[in-house]
Amino acid sequence: MSDLYGAIDLGGTNVRAIVAGLDGNVCGDQVQPSRAADGLDACLTSIEECMRKASSEAKVEPKALKGIGVCSAGWVDSENGIVPAAPQLPGWDYVPLAKIISERLGPPTLLENDANAAALGEQTFGAGRGVRHLVYITVSTGIGGGIIVDGKLYGGAKGSAGEIGHTVIDPHGPKCPCGSIGCLEMLASGTAIARRGKEAAERGGSSVLAAALAKDERLSAGHVAEAAEAGDAASLAIFNEAGHYLGIALANLVNLLSPELILIGGGVAQSHELFLPEAEKTMRALALDEPLKYVRLGLAKLGDMAGPLGMIARLREGVRP
Repeated sequence: MSDLYGAIDLGGTNVRAIVAGLDGNVCGDQVQPSRAADGLDACLTSIEECMRKASSEAKVEPKALKGIGVCSAGWVDSENGIVPAAPQLPGWDYVPLAKIISERLGPPTLLENDANAAALGEQTFGAGRGVRHLVYITVSTGIGGGIIVDGKLYGGAKGSAGEIGHTVIDPHGPKCPCGSIGCLEMLASGTAIARRGKEAAERGGSSVLAAALAKDERLSAGHVAEAAEAGDAASLAIFNEAGHYLGIALANLVNLLSPELILIGGGVAQSHELFLPEAEKTMRALALDEPLKYVRLGLAKLGDMAGPLGMIARLREGVRP
């Protein structure tokens, strides 16, 4: 049997664990609730259980894995394997997650931000295979990003680079929980789309959204997408505006990094036809002509496997014992 590695994708709702070779061939894959809302100990137990189940499916003991890679949402100190804090992980305060996982399961372990890992996954196994200069953007509940420069993941100081969702797009826009004003995440994420949808419903701008809100007080971006796909003018305008704001961010990325490829992933990307044309139109209107010659805009293709497979790719570089 060839060498096998483990990868863990930690989220506020679920944890996913896979076992795979460095070629990306997955032989164990398990998903279960992360129990993050139950506190640190419960979440750590869920992570361990999930990795043991994936290892069992792959018919290998966790301690026999050559390494484990963990990706987590939010800012992480990848150099030291620490999760300082994350909104979806209540009670976490500078948790040395890589060390804990290594002690519980055996193999050396490394840690990375989930969007960074997804960028590496797409560049190694997905839609960005072979591309040396790539930006990956996940548009979901929030907005995250990962940057590949000259074939390698760019982490910046302590792995904190790539926070595309917190680039300021409108300095007069809504306040972001991060403390800044007018972040991209507040203007183009699934949460932002849902907020705008609720506002439209409440002010009488859309009878379709008002009906959806009456049935479900937690109006989602999915509700707005369904209404837009049915031709609701207010919902179409919301997605168009989100695409415009995303396009401003894309133009900035083109001018700053001159990537060959920008990939859009995440749950909202399933409705890409509603916002991506406007995003590309705005990007091409605002970015400089020279870097525009070399960039393509496309869709990620690995879905929920992008992060775990990105950690398998990351493990190719080796981990310190």
